[in-house]
Amino acid sequence: MAEIRGLLFDKDGTLFDFQATWGGWAADLMTELADGVEAHAEALAARIRLDRQARRFHPDSIVIAGTTDDAVEALLPGLPHMRHETLYRTLIESTLTVPPAVAAPLVPLMERFRAEGFALGVATNDAESAARAQLDALDATQFFDFIVGTDSGHGAKPAPGQCLAFCASTGLSPDEVAMIGDSTHDLHAASAAGMVPVAVLTGPAGSAELAPHAATVLPDIGHLPAWLGLR
Repeated sequence: MAEIRGLLFDKDGTLFDFQATWGGWAADLMTELADGVEAHAEALAARIRLDRQARRFHPDSIVIAGTTDDAVEALLPGLPHMRHETLYRTLIESTLTVPPAVAAPLVPLMERFRAEGFALGVATNDAESAARAQLDALDATQFFDFIVGTDSGHGAKPAPGQCLAFCASTGLSPDEVAMIGDSTHDLHAASAAGMVPVAVLTGPAGSAELAPHAATVLPDIGHLPAWLGLR
């Protein structure tokens, strides 16, 4: 394995604890979209495999590894009065104010990686604007050389486009980059690009699901320095 010189992070479930960040947001949004009608809110939640009472997504939810478009397509049959564009905009705008729950102390960790000379990036199946808004809220945008979402022109994971765009932006070869994510979509994208796939357990997927596709499985991104052999 080549020396790792770049770290490309998934966002939800990797930089941020997935359920803590998005479970409550989604439960509230279903109520809003249903105009407070309980049965309708439950029916919408079922379409994206969300447990509204527990405020948690089921492991097979399309929201976990899918794109915003995927979530819109799942919800639209339950909202026949809404157009795709309107619901897409509603979802994106509602995410811009969601306070992210970090999976590990983010700023000190990124400061350490920058001090060690790593190129850093974020590749998400969310919109780029949402990623930037959440990182801005944590004063963390400054640490990343490259931030890409599904609306940035490089496709969506598990395709390798986002990963390859990071390499093009930083001048690194894929085998010099570890792609860190919480889903098989992330790991497949990494492998397809020729990167080192690293799994973390701060999303809904467990080790048994992730391990066959990863070079290593870590509890969270806070364990990366030890895996990288940093002093």
